[in-house]
Amino acid sequence: MPVRQIGRSPDGRTRGPSYSGERVQQVRFVRFVPLILAAAAVILLAGGPAGAQNSDNEACLACHTAPGMNLTLPSTEVVSVTIDPKRFAASPHGKALTCATCHPANVEIPHPALTVKTLREFQKQATAVCQTCHADRAEQFSQSVHGRAVRMGFDDVPLCTSCHNPHDAARVTSGAYRNNIPQMCGTCHAAARIIEKYGLRPVYESYSQEFHGVTTTLYKLTTPAGPAPAAVCTDCHGEHDIRAASDPASRVNQANLLTTCRQCHPTAGQYFAAAWTEHKTPGPGAAPLVWYVQIFYSVLIPSVVGFLIVLTVLDLSRWATDRLRGTRP
Repeated sequence: MPVRQIGRSPDGRTRGPSYSGERVQQVRFVRFVPLILAAAAVILLAGGPAGAQNSDNEACLACHTAPGMNLTLPSTEVVSVTIDPKRFAASPHGKALTCATCHPANVEIPHPALTVKTLREFQKQATAVCQTCHADRAEQFSQSVHGRAVRMGFDDVPLCTSCHNPHDAARVTSGAYRNNIPQMCGTCHAAARIIEKYGLRPVYESYSQEFHGVTTTLYKLTTPAGPAPAAVCTDCHGEHDIRAASDPASRVNQANLLTTCRQCHPTAGQYFAAAWTEHKTPGPGAAPLVWYVQIFYSVLIPSVVGFLIVLTVLDLSRWATDRLRGTRP
């Protein structure tokens, strides 16, 4: 049996208890028990929910990473179900959720038969899933012009998946996504059928010809990964809470317009917003001064360029004539 020894050190001071033999090894082991437990906890956590999540997702992605994988609905409409694993893993959904979180019925293989028949029904079903986590955004959307139109039964109004890819949700924070927002809004607001059906103004066309639209298009072409510094649709109209300009709560209502402009132009004066054409194509009845200035420059610039071309041709003709005369005997 190990002997516990108490004595004095050579300098005469009392020495603490010491152990020998197996007892020393036991004491050392006890000291390392907390470290061993901590390491075990880390290992267990690493193989816990996150590990199970990755395992569950890998089972689904084993099939759904195949290119060109489509789902054909009874209406003959086609939905792509191919997932980019890298984009999905980098998105908030891929980091926090499993596939079964949003698609619980599809845990079974083969998947159960579809309960929807059209693309619109498919989108509505997806929107209901989005609302389980994004209730605040869903409430904002319900009070917007789009949300009210959905409640009224219009089937060509955008829903969540019309603007967002749930398997690539990280893109909403990227510069490329921001630069493409006007084109995304233009999917409806530049479509002749939608404009005619709802009596909308061609706001996308006018925006693309304004300073903000021209600048955003330029950045999209030259630096597609960098966010354009000019305003895009959502900067002025909002994202999920878009309201009609006549609504007092709208960001582009006349009472709120200057405040909205000052988000980018903090020193804007009280008449700054009056210079905006309100996405109206200049004409005699809308922004007439701008229209007259456009007409003036559309005549002035071609006239100046034409005059310079004529002057250059005459000058070259005289130079050629003088050269020919100088070479004659």
